Amino acid sequence: MTASWGTLGHLWNKNVAIIFIRPQRYTKEFVDESETFTLSFFDDKHKELSYLGTKSGKDEDKITNVNFHIEMVDGNPTFKEAKEVFICKKLYVGKLEKEHFLLPEIYERNYPLDDLHYVYIGEITDVYTNK
Repeated sequence: MTASWGTLGHLWNKNVAIIFIRPQRYTKEFVDESETFTLSFFDDKHKELSYLGTKSGKDEDKITNVNFHIEMVDGNPTFKEAKEVFICKKLYVGKLEKEHFLLPEIYERNYPLDDLHYVYIGEITDVYTNK
């Protein structure tokens, strides 16, 4: 899944990544089934990442279609083409709630289908750099 909504920071005395996944995304099933998730960062792969973000792995082998190669790192899937990979241990999962939006226009603009994101907070346990 190509994601653009997320952040890195420090929370609960841990270095964390916070990601947001809509309920209908195929990737959500995989993240929910595992104790960990990976974040893969790329250089100069805008076309491929755009493709991955607009197609579902349920419908096609989109990874092969962009000529990426899955690689396991510490038992976690990532891509050989990634410049950097964060391994994250899940610490928290929750769903955004409509009634907690303080500016209604944010909700209205981003959630016309009422498909609020799930929030995943993961401790960054390892970082790998591909040189």
